Parts: sequence; structure tokens; C-alpha cells
Amino acid sequence: MTTFAEMEALVIAQTRRPEIPAITQAAIRSATLRAHHVDFFPRDQASAPVTYVVDSSANYYDLPNISSTLPRLRSLKFINGLDNASFRPVEKLEYRDSDDAYDNDGQLRRSCYTLIGDTLRVWPQLATGRLEAWYYQNPLTAGLTYNSWIADLYPDEVAQWAAGIVWARTGFAEMAQDTMRTHVGPFKEMLVASHLLGNVA
Repeated sequence: MTTFAEMEALVIAQTRRPEIPAITQAAIRSATLRAHHVDFFPRDQASAPVTYVVDSSANYYDLPNISSTLPRLRSLKFINGLDNASFRPVEKLEYRDSDDAYDNDGQLRRSCYTLIGDTLRVWPQLATGRLEAWYYQNPLTAGLTYNSWIADLYPDEVAQWAAGIVWARTGFAEMAQDTMRTHVGPFKEMLVASHLLGNVA
């Protein structure tokens, strides 16, 4: 597992700028996050339980501060309603825009969800009080907890990306552009080609 200190050493070996640790560390965090945001990779998926109190008169349920419930939430993939006893899925909720809660006949849609700021709003067909949220999770980019499967597999490429960011932030625009063109662009293409699918046919 690549540590933050190891990544920092790799970046400094590229930039030869040990005297600017704050810029180097910020660049590592930025490059790591950008690498994971190249696409929605299966290895960034996570799931977590979400509970709510069932109310027989409720048309929908609001679950505030969903980013606190789903650690490092980047984007929701889908949500299942679960049976409260067996935890087996009883329905799959689909995403709807907040202004699409009603169908063409004026009927409230069911089995769907939306996000309103940091609030998850769900319209379950079968309100059980328990959901399972599948979502894409951002990597851990802080120093002591640094954890990125991309940095583990490709430490030199992430370090090169971070070095390009350091050069851009310290006034070496031409070096930064060259790095983005010759290293980062091909690295992005390789990530998509190698890691986008969860299975190979």
C-alpha cells in the first residue's frame, strides 16, 4: 500500500522542490482525487445501510446529511429498499430529478429517490425503514489515512500527475502542460481501458 510519505518522496524526486511541502501535499491530494474522478470505477463502489422511521401518513422520507451517513460520498449509484427482518431487497429505487416527482397524470411516483442538497429524499413503494445505498466513494487523501487503489497500482503515474500540478502552481506552465499531455492524458486513457469494467467478457 502506497503511503502519503512515499507519494511525497516520489513527487519531490520529480519536481526537486523539497522546500514547498504544502504545495506538494496539496498536489498529491488533488492528483489522487482527479485520478479517481477520471470515471466511475467499480473499485470505488461502496454500500452502506440507511434507516428511517416509518410513518403511515408520509408521502416521502427526507434523510438529511446523507454525506455523513455515506462516508466520502461522490455519487449515488442506486438504492435498494430492504426487508427489516431478513435485510433482503424488496424494491430498487431509481433516481429522479427533484422536479420529476409526479408522472404525466399528476400521480406521485414511487420507488424513486432524489438529492436535495445534502438531503436524500426517497419515495418508497414499500416503506420498511431500511435502505441500502450503493455509491461511489472518494479516496482517502489525508496524510496518515491516505488510501487509494490507483496510487497503490500506479504510484509513479499519480506522482507525475502531482508533479504537473506543482509545476502549474509554481509558475512553470510549460512543464505542467507537457506533463499533462505526455503523461496524464495517456494515464487517464489507460485507467479507463483497464479498470472501468467490473468483469471481462
